[in-house]
Amino acid sequence: MLTHSQIDERNREMHRVIARILRADPSSLNRVLERMATRLDDPGYSESLKDCLREWREIMVGDLDLVLAVLDESGEEGYRLRQNSPFAILIPQAERKRILRKYVQNEPIRAGAHPASE
Repeated sequence: MLTHSQIDERNREMHRVIARILRADPSSLNRVLERMATRLDDPGYSESLKDCLREWREIMVGDLDLVLAVLDESGEEGYRLRQNSPFAILIPQAERKRILRKYVQNEPIRAGAHPASE
C-alpha cells in the first residue's frame, strides 16, 4: 500500500509528463477543456467532482504558465488539486503504466479511463 507521500510523488511525476506535453503542444489544453465541458454538462456526474473541474477551469483560463506552475506546485494546494486533475486524457497509456509500475510493484495495473494515446 502506498503512503500519501508516495501517491503525491507519483501524481507529481505524471503531471510533469503532462506539463511536457502542454509545453510541446499548448493547444492540447483544448482537449482537456472540451472533456471538462462534457463532464460539467453531465447531470449524472458528481457535484463534488464538478466543483473540482470548475476550480481547474478557473486556473486554465489564465495563461499556460499558471497551469504549468500548478501542475508542479509542491505545497498543499498543488497536492489537493492534483488529486482531482482533469489532465489524464493527455498522458499516453504507456507512460501512465510505466509510472504506475514504478510505484506499485507486483500489483495489477487497471486499464486507463481514457482511450490509449500510445
